[in-house]
Amino acid sequence: MIRHGFLHSRQYIFIVCCLAVLAPWSRADGLTDLRKTLKQMHASNPIGMDVQFKLFGHTGEDDELIEREGLINVRLEDGAHGMHIAYPADVLALLHQEELAKIADENVRNSALNAVGEFDYWEWRELMYPAAQLELALERYTFLGEQEDTYDGKPARSLTFSLPMEKIDKKYRKYVKKYHHRFTLWIDDKGTPLASASTETGSGRVFLVIGFQFQNTVNMTYQQERARLIGIRREVKEETWGAAMQAQRHFTSTVSRVEFPTPEKISQ
Repeated sequence: MIRHGFLHSRQYIFIVCCLAVLAPWSRADGLTDLRKTLKQMHASNPIGMDVQFKLFGHTGEDDELIEREGLINVRLEDGAHGMHIAYPADVLALLHQEELAKIADENVRNSALNAVGEFDYWEWRELMYPAAQLELALERYTFLGEQEDTYDGKPARSLTFSLPMEKIDKKYRKYVKKYHHRFTLWIDDKGTPLASASTETGSGRVFLVIGFQFQNTVNMTYQQERARLIGIRREVKEETWGAAMQAQRHFTSTVSRVEFPTPEKISQ
């Protein structure tokens, strides 16, 4: 009986140890959870978001840089007729005042005018349709791995990806000689995106003699609103330098309010 009990205890301990080792694999992997969740976050109900865009940057030669700053508040809406941008009456009035001021003094420092031309579909879609954008990214990126992590003080999983140089836009690819890209996405236990961080660096040459280097970062914060995923903050830093020239652009897109208006009220 004692011998039998000893074997039974050893077998029990062995099974417990095996279960402990296999426990992390009992849950679907993060990439599978992410893909499943993204498919569920393409809600078509009308949505409106008030967004503030801030821009900081400079361009020019090292000894003579042109500084640029800008700020503008707009409203992004998505409804039965698709996405569009609404400029509030006070913003339109401000743009008009800045245009008049620029006629009187071409060197006047404007704010709204500097920002209004810098934000377009490529930025807005990241806030309005991040689920679709992440699905596109998964098709281009190479998955590197997953690890247990934390985000905003809570348990999370971080998924890391890379982007091969042959996947960047071909009209720029021919000029790039060295390239490195890493993309990290934090998700919760259900696979819902929480935040992401992207970094790319590289160097290249234009016209055989003009060398350049670049470094770009993009940080996103996501939020689930009903059955829809939205971006609530996007920060981009872009820097390029070479041949005594440099350009730097830093802008943030911050959502201050989210509404779910009825179809007949949107854009009224």
